[in-house]
Amino acid sequence: KLNYIHKLGKTDLTQFMPQHSAEDLIDETEKIFNRFGMDGPVYPTDMAEARNIRKQAKRYGIDLMIIKQKHLGSDCLPNHIGGLAKEIKSKGIVIHTSEEVKDVVVKKGAVTGVLTDRKRYKTHNVILAPGRVGAEWVGSLALKHGLGLAQRGIEVGIRVEVHNDIMQDLCDIIYDPTFFIQTGKYDDETRTFCTNAGGYVAQETYADFVCVNGHAYLNQKSNNTNFAFLSKVVLTEPVTDNQAYGEAIGSLASLIGGGRPILQRFGDLKRGRRSTWNRVRKGYIEPTLNNVVCGDIAMALPERILTNIIEGLDKLNFVVPGVSNDETLLYAPEIKFFATQVETDNQLETKIKGMYVAGDGPGVAGNIVSASATGLIPAKAILAKG
Repeated sequence: KLNYIHKLGKTDLTQFMPQHSAEDLIDETEKIFNRFGMDGPVYPTDMAEARNIRKQAKRYGIDLMIIKQKHLGSDCLPNHIGGLAKEIKSKGIVIHTSEEVKDVVVKKGAVTGVLTDRKRYKTHNVILAPGRVGAEWVGSLALKHGLGLAQRGIEVGIRVEVHNDIMQDLCDIIYDPTFFIQTGKYDDETRTFCTNAGGYVAQETYADFVCVNGHAYLNQKSNNTNFAFLSKVVLTEPVTDNQAYGEAIGSLASLIGGGRPILQRFGDLKRGRRSTWNRVRKGYIEPTLNNVVCGDIAMALPERILTNIIEGLDKLNFVVPGVSNDETLLYAPEIKFFATQVETDNQLETKIKGMYVAGDGPGVAGNIVSASATGLIPAKAILAKG
């Protein structure tokens, strides 16, 4: 899904430019996507009704962010990426795959090359854009070269799965509704994220643990809708390593689940008992991810996060009736690592001349659109050098 907005979650392009310039950059990104067929129905489909839903939500202390959105479908992504790659290759550019970057060669405060497991390349400009999976790599590289890093926190929670009937009316208007909820006991921000109508819950594998995520196809639909329900965590003192804290939660959850995600009915969670496959099958929701262990999420997530989830879902039920039913399925853990943000100037150039960053890995973006937009910033800066 594509969210055409300059500030959302991990993304805030106004760090690097005025708001009007950020909006123009998002528009430019959309035009490029459209040129390569990455277009589709625009959401909200009914702006007046979307505003009315937001008005109703505010009566319960919940905010709804209204965003211009398009859904492409996971099954269509290979063709879209292939189209981009074909265009790049047509300009004489060679794309190297399965080649590990070991280091960026720096002399006298400036880039002079890139060292991989195959050879050394000469260059005076490099853009570090390893994606979310490369956050740890780019962080290590930044520390090695003395670049400043800022901690950005993490989001920890679950993937919620309900029957399509619960959310269809809402998702027909707003494809990916993002609700922000302040919980009662801890006054923490808890939000919905990455809603997939007719979608599927999926396993997300890291080096030492597993998490869950969600996606949807364009041409193949399930009977369920899933969304992330996340609570923000920002550690201050004495520990500030949010990444390590999130990894510790992921490792504990994987230990409890025997290396698989944990599945639990919301009703069982509130009653303080683990779920079993028999209890799951008593409901009318058929899980779209079966490589899971039925268990007790309370054994895996910190109490504060768990309390936020229970309070938040019960509160969200006022706006989306049925979302906190006993049979609602919860998969854990879902963890969004914001990545440490590499310090740069407004052109996304680090203090090392010729070393730029872009995308999720260095912490300057948080979704497909913003990652693409931040790629345009250093590209233009490099071209301007001549």
